[in-house]
Amino acid sequence: MATQPSLMMGLTPGSYEAYCFDQAAWYLGTTITEELNKAGQKRQKGEAQVEMARQRVLNKYFESGSQKFADPAALFK
Repeated sequence: MATQPSLMMGLTPGSYEAYCFDQAAWYLGTTITEELNKAGQKRQKGEAQVEMARQRVLNKYFESGSQKFADPAALFK
């Protein structure tokens, strides 16, 4: 059974903050999943290149220079 992201973060169940956090987590997860699927559908020569394309998508969201995580605001420029 899935656990809501807001519960994992310790937010009050049923609060507006919990709702907003859950919606943001859903949106981010859906966006990343769609981009990963698109990267896997492009014509590639082999499975290794498909995996490299998917890794580039993940790096876009979770790596940024010396920081551990990318700046979320940079995704909307």
